[in-house]
Amino acid sequence: MSDTPSLSRRRFLADVSVLALALGHARLLMASPRVAGAHDVRQWLEQVSTLGQQVQKGAIEANVWRQQIDALNTSVALSEWLPALQFDRALQAMKHDQKDPAKTFVRLADVDGRYAEARFAVAYFVFARGQVITPHGHRGMLSAHAVVAGDLHVRTFDRLGTEPDALIIRPRLDQIAEPGFSAAIGEEEGNIHWFVARKDGSATLDVIVQDVDVNGRGFKLDLIDPRQGVPLDAGRIRAPLLTWAESSRRYQAEGEA
Repeated sequence: MSDTPSLSRRRFLADVSVLALALGHARLLMASPRVAGAHDVRQWLEQVSTLGQQVQKGAIEANVWRQQIDALNTSVALSEWLPALQFDRALQAMKHDQKDPAKTFVRLADVDGRYAEARFAVAYFVFARGQVITPHGHRGMLSAHAVVAGDLHVRTFDRLGTEPDALIIRPRLDQIAEPGFSAAIGEEEGNIHWFVARKDGSATLDVIVQDVDVNGRGFKLDLIDPRQGVPLDAGRIRAPLLTWAESSRRYQAEGEA
């Protein structure tokens, strides 16, 4: 079986590590005064930027960022702002013949110039039914994932330890998520996630922050197999690490929700 779809996602996610160099010239959000809710979108973007700067400077910890970005995302009507956030373009990128969801960065219109050198990204992941983001943990980055369309089976795990060939994890969340739901990662809390789409056009709107000390500053994704994990005490699981090909074969072949 070809490893191409997973490598495509790998390249996309790895590109986040160099994205900051280009964000000064990128457009992440299209907002026009003629679009209803544009002012609200700009306010949301301002708060996202502030939280990102605070966690990058060490003014707040990763878990505080996680709590506050989730609170922000669930307090606003993100799913009603999709016309202002270029969702049509993202939806057109969805492909049924791939195992990975389509990823589309949202472009930023320099409404007032404050984001000319933004150090965060906003992106969609748009899923066909059965497409999967396989279980993985994070280093050197933070992200928040707001469901804005359809519904997804979302599972998250706390990251309690790192071994040469495994992560020590504990299940945190297992639910069917619909618009209005947000799950961000922290250094430990919810650092590992796994998404399976239950409907065509299911989508998350993601905020990505890098240049943070989260399990180290170097960007890396740790793919794991929680289903083959060894149970430990206190609800903990020793989940073996996987290669990209192994992760795709074990978790994307079924596309189960």
